[in-house]
This record gives sequence, structure tokens and C-alpha cells, in this order.
Amino acid sequence: MKKALSAMLSAALDDPVFGPLMPGNQVIGLKLAAGHREKARLTWEQVVTLAEEIDPAFEMLIWYGALQGLRSMEAVAVRTIDMKCRLKKLEVLEQRQRGKAAPLKTVHSRAVLPIGPFLVEKYAAHMERRTAPPSASALRHRERSSWTPRPEEYDQLVTVTRRGTPLRRNTLSEAFNRAKARARARGVMVPVTATFRDLRDFMDAVLIAAGVPPRSVQARMRHGTLAETLDTYGFALEVDWEHAPASFEELFGIPAPAGLPDTALVPRSQRRALQADVGRGHRGGTPIKRVPGPAVTARKGRRQT
Repeated sequence: MKKALSAMLSAALDDPVFGPLMPGNQVIGLKLAAGHREKARLTWEQVVTLAEEIDPAFEMLIWYGALQGLRSMEAVAVRTIDMKCRLKKLEVLEQRQRGKAAPLKTVHSRAVLPIGPFLVEKYAAHMERRTAPPSASALRHRERSSWTPRPEEYDQLVTVTRRGTPLRRNTLSEAFNRAKARARARGVMVPVTATFRDLRDFMDAVLIAAGVPPRSVQARMRHGTLAETLDTYGFALEVDWEHAPASFEELFGIPAPAGLPDTALVPRSQRRALQADVGRGHRGGTPIKRVPGPAVTARKGRRQT
């Protein structure tokens, strides 16, 4: 837009009649406000594939974004003491900036969030790998690289780099982009513009489309106002529940709202059979009809059918 305006004014300045009357090209040197990034709308199939294709050490971060609505630096800051698995709760107390603990974005960001059995199981499997004794090859690598023990603080983090250090924003961004490329190579067309932030937007949209009360969505997203929840993040979405990795309650740790399609209620233990049926439908068998859950218009908060 700036270039177009500058060109138009330059052409006007060259006009023999109007040019002398103008003070000059006012656009040159003008800094325009940055526009909002267009949000990439993700699906369950894409989210699950991203979790499968990202470095296994970082898989928990995908679920923290898609199921808990954590921002990227909040996700990398989750500690083992924050995961209250027996209580099925997650405490959000801090974020990480440049590898160091830092205050959260706003006062509303601090919260205790419910977690479902799916995330608890993922966490248990992740920590089993995370705390496993290093392999012989890893020990040899440490010897060659003059590896020194990391601060105990790092051991408390759920997710760390291969070197045992806290993730930084660029490291997570690069890992996310690699997972995105691998997913697209598999034929799962994750939007090229998708970023980790879109996982948070995905969760907001899924909860709204599922019919969760707007105030409850606001609390889950940790927004200061309801307008922020609806105006900034909410958009009506037809949810591909047949590709979800578990049932609504198992994923989000809250009761399923009334009116959800049957595919949203299938527990994780029965998901493989459901997804096999979906695959047969896609290959030319009897297709499975996708039934959208109730959706809510983002700005007006009115239910649509």
C-alpha cells in the first residue's frame, strides 16, 4: 500500500499543473502500522500430524498449545511441579524468555487449568523418555564435547533441548516449521503460514464450536475480557472430530457439552476403529458423514446451525 501511494504521489508531482502546488511526496519515510497476521485455521488431523512429526522431545509442546491454549514461551516453561496429574490440573505460573524464567504476559495469564487423561498419558510417556539414562553413544558424545552438568533448574522443566537446556523461541519455531514440512510431505496440508500461535487459536475455536459457554472459554483462554475471546480468536469452525486423538472430555478435562456429534464422544481406546472406518470411507467405501457441532458467531456470540 505504501509503495502504491508513493507512486501515485510521485506521478502527481510530475504533473506540470498540480506538481508545483504540492509540498512533496509525503509518503516517503512514513512508517505504517504493522497489520495483523492472518490466522491459519488448523484441523484435528493437522494438529495430530504435527505432534507426530515434530521432534519427539518437543511433542508435549504441541499438546500444551492445542489442549491448554498455552503461548509458546509458556509451554516451554512448564515444570514437573506444575503438572498436578493426580488432581488433573496444570498451573501456569511463568514463561521463559531467552532461556530464563520471566513474568507472564498479563495478570490474567496466571491460572490453574484442567487437564484430561489424554494429556496425563502423554506426559507420563514423555517423562519416561526424558528421565531415561543416557545411551552409550550419548555418553561418548558428552565426553567428546566436554559436556558439563546443567543447572538443577533445567531438570525441573518438562521440555528441554537435546543439550538439556531451555528452549528458545527460534528453536521452537524451527522445529515447528520442520514438522509442518514433514506433515505436508505426508499429504496433510498444514497451512504454510501456520505458527505455534495457531494452536492456541485452534483450541479457542474448537471450544466455541463445541458449545462451551463463552465465559468458560474466556477463563480457559485466560483473557481479561470476553470481547478479547470472541473478537480476537473466535471463529466458527466445523470440527473434524473423527480425526481427534481422543474424546472431548479426555482431551480437555471438562464435561462434553450437549449437542456434540457422536464422533466427539468416542474414547481414545476406540479411536483406531473409528479412524479405520474414516479411511475406508475416503478410499471409496461408504463415506462417513461429518456432523458439525454447534457453532457460535465470533463477534456476536450467537449460536449458528
